[in-house]
Amino acid sequence: MINHYRYSRGQFTITFVELLLRGSDVVSFLDSQSTLKISLLSPDHFHLATFLDPQGKVETYGWLLQKSDHFLYLVPKLLKEKSLARLNRFLVSEDVEIEDNGLKNWSFILGEQDRGLIFDEPAMLAELPSEQIEIIPAPERELWRKVNGWPSFDGSDFTNELVNNLRLFDLAVVMNKGCYPGQETVSKIATHRGAAYSPVLIESDSAIEPGILNLEGNRIGTAVESLSWDGKYYTVTNLLRDFRVERMKLNFESNGKPHQGIVRYYPLLPGNKKSKALELYDEALSLFRDNNLSEAESLLRKSLTLDPTLADAYEALGVMLGRQNRYSEAIEIMEQLVQVDPDSLMAHTNLSLFLMKTGKIEEAENHKSLATLKSFSKFGNEAKEKELAEKKAKADAEEWARREKMFLEVLEIDPEDSLANYGLGSLAVERGDWQKARDHLERVLSEDPKYSVAYLALGKAYKGLGLVDDAKETFRKGIKVAAGKGDLMPANQMQSELDRI
Repeated sequence: MINHYRYSRGQFTITFVELLLRGSDVVSFLDSQSTLKISLLSPDHFHLATFLDPQGKVETYGWLLQKSDHFLYLVPKLLKEKSLARLNRFLVSEDVEIEDNGLKNWSFILGEQDRGLIFDEPAMLAELPSEQIEIIPAPERELWRKVNGWPSFDGSDFTNELVNNLRLFDLAVVMNKGCYPGQETVSKIATHRGAAYSPVLIESDSAIEPGILNLEGNRIGTAVESLSWDGKYYTVTNLLRDFRVERMKLNFESNGKPHQGIVRYYPLLPGNKKSKALELYDEALSLFRDNNLSEAESLLRKSLTLDPTLADAYEALGVMLGRQNRYSEAIEIMEQLVQVDPDSLMAHTNLSLFLMKTGKIEEAENHKSLATLKSFSKFGNEAKEKELAEKKAKADAEEWARREKMFLEVLEIDPEDSLANYGLGSLAVERGDWQKARDHLERVLSEDPKYSVAYLALGKAYKGLGLVDDAKETFRKGIKVAAGKGDLMPANQMQSELDRI
């Protein structure tokens, strides 16, 4: 049922403690005290915000809503006293007045207006629910909240812990903003290696009981709660950084039982409209192949509602309608495709076919001519692209030669220099000179086994040489090294390479 609301609209109401903040210094006060950059907000927009202690630990969280001349801080009921104490503690001489308006109902309305995010979905906050929009049942709302890693609305999962160790770090902390209590600690941890333990999901075929996760006798994390979604289990887990790599496969024990799982990052269910449109498009194609045309059509139309620029969906829908002899509808869809993608060869080709079927010979011939012109234009564009590609290849070759000369000069002084060997090895990978790449990159890792990006390049070299087992082992070692250093970008790239082998 969650997808029903993800792909359309939905709403739910939460009872918050409503704190009103006003005064001439309210913007500067909130900006200097919270993890949110207040200038990101505009009237009637909202954002999750946290307030930390000087050590970077969370003291309270809630939703800041900007109004025309004041702010509302909507706080979980269990965090009322903590919130008031935190706000007043740092209020010295500023012109800021804080009013406790008590418990108030506020409705999150998803898919209506983009005034903030909830569950990674565009939404608005309203004092009254909409009579026209379906209510999201509480069990669905809570499952959605948990699989996307959002904090509880009543404060029941609050923990006075470093914000870097919590999902709140991703949802409420704006990096590179001005100072606030705890900012130095937060930035230091984030830019060094990241949190030792922080939350991810582990996807598995069976539920994992809460408890310590062990791998080869060593603790790698703590399972908090298992959730069931779409035929799989997703366990909320505080996982050690060494294993926090997207799609890494893990074999571990929990409460004496062996488990297998795959690391998944939050959010499990993306809120981006283009991502959701592609999900529906892919599902529609699968249904189309199974000849389930009615459902396929419904999903394609939903995908176009979410992303009216998705050219592939117009083409698929038009072809499907044409196969059902619904030519007038197919023509309408293909005309929309022309508006979205004026260079679409298939739009004019299909329009010619469908118009011919409806007896509109002259229009059909016109689109046939346009298809021919588009075809010529395509060939012309391909020629231009080929010319540009040749120019780029020449420029790349010149740049490679310049860099190669520089690295070789360094190696004349020190043949074991890691940076120069890595530079020559990565250049060889770009060129597809696998053996040369192997020679230089193996030398790098013999001198510096912690050179994480060298594992990525060497794995590619082994793969290019057909040494698949060596490539797998190199990627596995590299992932461990990179994740241990907090170098998640090369770690994730190596995991992707490993998944493709």
